[in-house]
Amino acid sequence: MYTEASPATLADVLEARRVEIIHRWSERLGEGFVTGPPTKHALEHYIDAFLSEAMELLHSHSVADASQVHGESEAGRALGRMCFRIGSDVKALLHTYHMLRETLLDLVRESGVPVSLLESRALTDFIASSTAEAVAEYIQQRDDAHRLDQERLQALMDNAPVAIFAKDVDGRYIISNRYFQELVGHTREEILGQDDRLLVSPQQAITLRADDARALAGRSFRFEQTIKLPSGPRTFLTVKFPLPGSENMVPASGGISTDITDQKRTEAVLRETSQRLQAILETAADGILTTDACGTLLSVNPAVVRLFGYTSEELLGSNIGLLIPGAEEGEAQDSTPGRPCLGVLAGGGTQREVLGRRKDGSVFPMELQVSEYLLPQGRFFTGTVRDITERKRAEEMQALFVEAGMLLSQSLDLPTTLKSIVALVARRMADVSSVDLLGEDGRVQRLSVATRDPSWQAVAIRGMAYPPQLGSGSPLARALERGVALVVPEVSPTWMDAVAQSEGHRAFLEDLHAKSVICVPLVARGRKLGLLNFVWRHSRAATIATDLELARGMADRAAVAIDNARLYQQAQEAIRMREDVVAMVSHDLRNPLNAITLAATALLKRDDVSTRTAKAVSCIYAAADRASRMIRELLDFTQARVGGIPIQHKPMDIHEHVRRVVEEVQLAWPARRIDFQARGDGRGEWDEGRLAQVVTNLVGNALQHGLADEPVNVSIRGEEFDVVLEVHNGGKPISPKLLPSLFEPYRRGTEPRGGRGSLGLGLYISRQIILGHGGSIDVHSTAEDGTTFTVRLPRRHATPG
Repeated sequence: MYTEASPATLADVLEARRVEIIHRWSERLGEGFVTGPPTKHALEHYIDAFLSEAMELLHSHSVADASQVHGESEAGRALGRMCFRIGSDVKALLHTYHMLRETLLDLVRESGVPVSLLESRALTDFIASSTAEAVAEYIQQRDDAHRLDQERLQALMDNAPVAIFAKDVDGRYIISNRYFQELVGHTREEILGQDDRLLVSPQQAITLRADDARALAGRSFRFEQTIKLPSGPRTFLTVKFPLPGSENMVPASGGISTDITDQKRTEAVLRETSQRLQAILETAADGILTTDACGTLLSVNPAVVRLFGYTSEELLGSNIGLLIPGAEEGEAQDSTPGRPCLGVLAGGGTQREVLGRRKDGSVFPMELQVSEYLLPQGRFFTGTVRDITERKRAEEMQALFVEAGMLLSQSLDLPTTLKSIVALVARRMADVSSVDLLGEDGRVQRLSVATRDPSWQAVAIRGMAYPPQLGSGSPLARALERGVALVVPEVSPTWMDAVAQSEGHRAFLEDLHAKSVICVPLVARGRKLGLLNFVWRHSRAATIATDLELARGMADRAAVAIDNARLYQQAQEAIRMREDVVAMVSHDLRNPLNAITLAATALLKRDDVSTRTAKAVSCIYAAADRASRMIRELLDFTQARVGGIPIQHKPMDIHEHVRRVVEEVQLAWPARRIDFQARGDGRGEWDEGRLAQVVTNLVGNALQHGLADEPVNVSIRGEEFDVVLEVHNGGKPISPKLLPSLFEPYRRGTEPRGGRGSLGLGLYISRQIILGHGGSIDVHSTAEDGTTFTVRLPRRHATPG
């Protein structure tokens, strides 16, 4: 009960019992709200604010005034916003105010405080006004949210990359997004309320209407359709579905269409590309296969099947190690331990040579190129394999022929050449090799034999006694006579019987254990030289065609080498024969020439010889002297070619010696001028007679080829270790073409004046004499400077040691 100490007004009661009011209201609220701690606390906060507004109203100057100014309730609006935010409905909101009103009335009755009619009306109106504010705010919040949802939904639809639309039961559009509008070329205002006849042909409109009917019947389905639009025909993947209705809204059909025109075109291109790729794979000469990271074969093309001899069914699912033994040596990071992996073989996609293994167990060289692909499913490898057996064989053949060319060009000695041939064949091609050459007497001789294994050499040497005999009718003889290669893939007893010349020869063939044989004729410049024989102690039937190609190439090179060696041998023999003849004839002619010279000298000394006779005798003497010089040159030349011109060194003054020789030459050329100059130290060790030959030859050449009205200059100077002799003449220079071979035998320049002929040996002999002294001779000849021969001779003879 309310006491005298209690407040006397309704506002005082509310103020005094504020906490109790909130507590009672909270307990009576019951269902209709989420009343967890956060929500309960918020509600109590709003009720507290409501009580504050109510008390402020009741404390106004007069109740009459208060009833007029209750106006808006901020607490009511806040409660309406909160109710919307926490998901409550209007009914729950009204229930909240109802419970608040009941709680307030109960407390007023319990307090016993007299409440005036104006106070009661003011409180009731405030509660009603606050309730209305709360409901209005709730509805406003709901409408704003609904409008925002509509805007968001429209924004989502307008920004979606697909066409979104809806139609009523009569097929009229009630929803369309921006993509749909841009696609058909109409605005939303133009589309809404219209049916498909606005957008497509009548026939297509009928089809679309039938699809709408299926959706309205309550079924959702998808399909592809091609529609002719203003921008051209487009293909869509469309999903149509029913949209439910309500009491105020009839059902509708909805649709979402995705433009897949580009996708379909891409698929068509990919399909065509795939077909072309498949055709390429089917017809490719190279094998193409795919494996996973563990080396499991996932695909192979027909070339792989042909290359390895397996069927595709045998290969798919097998490991790559079945085909490439080298793959067993490596594992990828994520491969199963012990499982071969294709990825480790190529090293980043680079080409590599590996060995392939066929179904029959045979191995062959391949070129492998691997590419790696990272896909969502994991790592995959594509390998391209190419059989390079022929290329490797060609490379080996080329290398073999290059080696043969280099080896056979190192010597022109026939025995050395033959030994090199059979050694190379035995080392690189066959197990046993031999050479048979046709001699000048028409008989064949086996001149050289070699074996791969030294332990077979003794047996092979026994065959030296059994070269083929022309006219015998044996296979080897017929091969040489006809110039056709003999090829025996498998040696049989019958063949050995045909080859054997005797029982000993037949026993040799048995001991040789020959399994395959090739004999290739050696032919050079159209002449048959002999046979090059190849013998294998294991069967070569599978590779005999390749072996024959190699054998022919080797025989061609061997024939050229043998022919060159024979030609060189014949040339050397001809040179030796010529030099022997020259030496013998020169030696034998010296005696009669000496007799002629002595007789002419005796006649010239007699006083009773007439002038005419003396002149004739002088001509005889000069001719005999010139012939003697030629004979000396021939003898010197022969000696130089055989063992070199002998040099006898002894101390001398070369200045005085050259002076005397020049004076002697001057006597023979009294009409010409020779200038001599010497300086420096002229002492040293030289061959006096041989140097006289050099000076005579050089000065004589200068006089013969120089201008008659210009002097020949002869100078000699001593240097620290050498002496230098120079002989210069003017006149026409030596031809540049002649200079490189000027000091070779039988080389002569322009025809000398005065008809003085020569053998062309003077400069050659002079150079040999100078070289015998350890010196050098050079020539410089131009039209401006004339011709100068320069001789450099060391002072001391270097003793070999």
